[in-house]
Amino acid sequence: MTFAHLVFDLDDTLLDTYGQLLPKASQEACEKMIQVGLATDLRSCLMARDEIAQTPGRRHLFESIVQRFGTTGTSADEVADAGFKAFYDRKVETTISLFPGLRETLHDLRNKYGLHLVTAGHPETQEAKLQILKMRELFDSMTIVNTFANETKRQAFEKIAARTEKPAARHLSIGNRLDTDIAPAKEIGWTTCWVRYGEYAKSTPLSPTEKPDFTISKITELIRACRL
Repeated sequence: MTFAHLVFDLDDTLLDTYGQLLPKASQEACEKMIQVGLATDLRSCLMARDEIAQTPGRRHLFESIVQRFGTTGTSADEVADAGFKAFYDRKVETTISLFPGLRETLHDLRNKYGLHLVTAGHPETQEAKLQILKMRELFDSMTIVNTFANETKRQAFEKIAARTEKPAARHLSIGNRLDTDIAPAKEIGWTTCWVRYGEYAKSTPLSPTEKPDFTISKITELIRACRL
């Protein structure tokens, strides 16, 4: 397969979010949910979050946590929303960095392919990551999918496809989530590469579209595995 465009996810694909940001974000989300009314303790909440992240409930993670423990005097939606906002809308540590050697790899790939970044989350949080990492010079286009406004990665992928005007299969989507990086890309005919790293590394495909064309355990394996 000769690719023309590579479309990268950010968190746990280019940036070690699992190691650098996830522990603190998870703790603050659980603390906020308990403060608002989640009927459990911090340890139990964190354990449930890690467990649910590996199941079909990952698509509605904070709602699933609330369903497990219930609430005390507060609506389930309010508690789940508090956890969602605390997890995604947050100040980003300035010490974050890309995986070792990745910046140089992206520079090399840009000489051969169109490079695009599609990252989802709270716009201000994701923009802060991009500024700290100084990534704009590495990509032909960068899109922040606002999950707070119910935007989806599929919408972003379709816009990229419309701009490039290349056959669908010549686009390669690279990301760590089967449900948001692999499935929507395959639904529009793209080729996919799952980076099996981070909190979703133990996920299993829930549908044929979640089955990736390539699987790697770390981003440094991308060039060899996908013959770039």
